[in-house]
Amino acid sequence: MATSFVNFSSSEPELTVAQDDQDLKSLDMADEGGKSFGRVLPRPQSASQRICPTSRLLLLVTGLCTVLGLLVILLGIKGAQLGTDQQGAWESLRSFNKTVSVGFTSLRQKRNSTSSQLTTLEQTLNREGNETERIKKRLESLLAILQQDSNLLSCQLVELQSNGSKSGCCPKGWVVHQESCYWVSRLQRPWMEAKRDCERKDSHLVVINSPEEKKFVDQLRRSSYMWIGLTDADGSWKWVDGTGYTVHSEDWGDGQPDHWYGHGLRGGEDCVHTFPDGRWNDNHCSRSFAWMCEKELKV
Repeated sequence: MATSFVNFSSSEPELTVAQDDQDLKSLDMADEGGKSFGRVLPRPQSASQRICPTSRLLLLVTGLCTVLGLLVILLGIKGAQLGTDQQGAWESLRSFNKTVSVGFTSLRQKRNSTSSQLTTLEQTLNREGNETERIKKRLESLLAILQQDSNLLSCQLVELQSNGSKSGCCPKGWVVHQESCYWVSRLQRPWMEAKRDCERKDSHLVVINSPEEKKFVDQLRRSSYMWIGLTDADGSWKWVDGTGYTVHSEDWGDGQPDHWYGHGLRGGEDCVHTFPDGRWNDNHCSRSFAWMCEKELKV
């Protein structure tokens, strides 16, 4: 009984070792051939690998890189286009500014040229106007001389026809103008004395009946201040020959007639004399000025 116990125990380990050796060989053969003979357990995977496998992650990263690359390329193209457009805009703006500058320069030149031409034209017109005025005055002077000569011839004709009994000419020292003779004093007297002197000469203080005669009297007078035959001593303006006169502002100096009483000579200003510019002024009759006499031609 003891021998049979020992044999049984020694045979069981040998079987176990042989089986283990066979299992190891089968694993080695599976690793060398790349094939599994029998059931092989897979390697355990991590959580990230189970959620996103490695192959899918690579594809995703590659796609993102491609998209980013395309975006960078598109942005570069757009930037280049914007740079080109901006450069073109600046070029257009510079060209426009240059055109405007040239236009303004041209306008200034034309304006200066026009202004110069206008100045030249104005100077020419002024010269021609002055020359025309000079010719006009010369013609008026010649006409006055011709009128005097005509009146003189008329006077001589009257003398010849009357055998010297009539004189149709102005006395010596008098100036003929149209139908009257004029004489200018060299002395100065009050208005009443001047009036009486003209009457002694068979004449009267000058009576001005027209603008043309007023112009002639102004040219003939020797003194700046000269009595004429106009007075309002009786309350209304009248000439010494009895002709009434209506005041016209263009005949008078500024603010005249004013019947001023501030001179301290008693009374107002009732007698009229000329100013240096030919316009009239009422003054106190006691002041002394030169005077002009007038008489009508007896033709």
